[in-house]
Amino acid sequence: MTGSLDIRQVADGAGRRQFADLPSRLYQNDPHWVPALRSAQLKLFAGKTAFAQHAEMALFLAQRGGMPVGRMAAIHNRAHNDHYGDAVGFFGFFECDADDRQAAEGLLVAAEGWLRGRGLTTIRGPVNPSMNGQCGLLIEGFDRPPMALMPYNPCTYPALLEALGFAKCKDLFAYLVQAMNVEPGTEKGDRLLRLGEAIKKRHHEVTLRTIDMSRYQEEVLGFMAVFEEARRNNWGYVPLTREEILETAHELRRVIDPEIVIIAEVQGRTAGALLAIPNINIPLAAVGGRLYPLGFIRFFRELKRVREVRILAMAALQHDRVKGITAALMVEALVRGLKRGYRMGEASWVLEDNHMSNGSIQGAADPILYKKYRIYEKAL
Repeated sequence: MTGSLDIRQVADGAGRRQFADLPSRLYQNDPHWVPALRSAQLKLFAGKTAFAQHAEMALFLAQRGGMPVGRMAAIHNRAHNDHYGDAVGFFGFFECDADDRQAAEGLLVAAEGWLRGRGLTTIRGPVNPSMNGQCGLLIEGFDRPPMALMPYNPCTYPALLEALGFAKCKDLFAYLVQAMNVEPGTEKGDRLLRLGEAIKKRHHEVTLRTIDMSRYQEEVLGFMAVFEEARRNNWGYVPLTREEILETAHELRRVIDPEIVIIAEVQGRTAGALLAIPNINIPLAAVGGRLYPLGFIRFFRELKRVREVRILAMAALQHDRVKGITAALMVEALVRGLKRGYRMGEASWVLEDNHMSNGSIQGAADPILYKKYRIYEKAL
């Protein structure tokens, strides 16, 4: 590495833009990397999202000779520590020149110092900016681009973090479902359809429907209440605020395909839901992560051609799980997705020790466990 190393905290517009733009240079020759939506990133880095109501974030940039070579955010998520009664700090948005361990170490030292100054005793990550956002470091599955709202990194990062003292905290799984495995007329597809019919016959009280976009906000709040209740005991869970839910709902509204957002009801009440979206990473890559001034035209044109989906969440209320709701939701989403022309889907992410969710996905969709992500941790 040439040039002296400078680690600085950035807090102005120019610094935040440098922070946001660094990955474009580091990944310029990587065919699998997908740029984030730049406008959303800048809004988050400026503290202008609902997350900032209960958290603060410091952005650190590593430079050599005035050229950015690495970045890391230190994150104090007060909602997490209030929920668990602990003192965990987080890091996220980590990127660094693969050959510059000194820069990575300097960034970590800066982030650790900032977190210690707030009385925190552990650093955990990466989370961007929390477990409710993009999280985990890719450790397996580098041969495919990431799906919508999932992270990506070079294969060199795990060893780099481990060399800096981080150890495994928890792994997250991503499953790939291919249309050829579930299409009607195939052995697996017909078995899937029989499973769906068997559930319907056994539990007449369960009905499935798609989201009503004319009541979008009400529908979102209804099925998010199910997701929140269902994941309450999951490792790393932190309750979403109403503001966070509505903010995310607003961001996703224009890309949702209502045919693959499925709601399960029992006697008129919401008992389960499955939320899937088209793989927006494909149009994001086409526009380089920039919608303005004219990128949004190409974005929505490319979105219409997307034939991949990501299942972001699937859950049923605990007292209704015996009715086979999660399996029914998966079958319904696959059947409807095939009719819409989707040929591939990802179910992610799932905690490695969430045996119920892993079992539901494996039993209903015959998936491939094709990517693994890792949350790391070390004492401060």
